Amino acid sequence: MTDDPRIPIHPNELPQQKIFEVVELPPRPEPFECIAGFWQVPKELRPKSSPRKVDTVCAVEWAWSPMNSRFDTYYLHKYKTHWILWTRLYDEGEEKWHWVSCACVAHKGIQKKVAAVHLLMEFWKADEDESHIGKFTLIDREGLLSVPEVEAIARKIW
Repeated sequence: MTDDPRIPIHPNELPQQKIFEVVELPPRPEPFECIAGFWQVPKELRPKSSPRKVDTVCAVEWAWSPMNSRFDTYYLHKYKTHWILWTRLYDEGEEKWHWVSCACVAHKGIQKKVAAVHLLMEFWKADEDESHIGKFTLIDREGLLSVPEVEAIARKIW
C-alpha cells in the first residue's frame, strides 16, 4: 500500500523547479496500444480492490484560485498483463481517498520508466481533449519522474 497524496504546505517541501535541465524522454515503444482517460481502463484489466505495490510517478497541482484547484498524484502499478497508471481522488462526502485508473498498456517489452512517461503523456492528452484543463501550475512531488522529465512531458502537450 502507499501513503495518501501529500499536499506540500511550505515552499521548502517542493522539489526545485525554477531552473531545470532539458531532458530527452525515452522514445515511445511500438506498438504502444494504450487506453487513457479517467475510469477508461476495462474492469478485467484492473485489480478487484486497491492496487498493491505501486510506485509514485509524480504529483502536480492546478491552482486556478484559492477555492478552485486540482491536485493529482500519479502511481504506476504492474498488474498481471498491464501497466496501469492510477491517481487518487478525495471524496469529501465519505472523507476518504479513492483509487481511479487513468491509463493502461500491456507491459510485455515495456520498461517501468517508459510506461510511466508514455502513460502519463497519453492520460494528460486525453484529459486535455476532454476538459481543456491546461498545463499544471506546480510540480509537488517527484517519483519515477523528475521535475525535468515532467516538464518535458508537459511541453509535448501544452
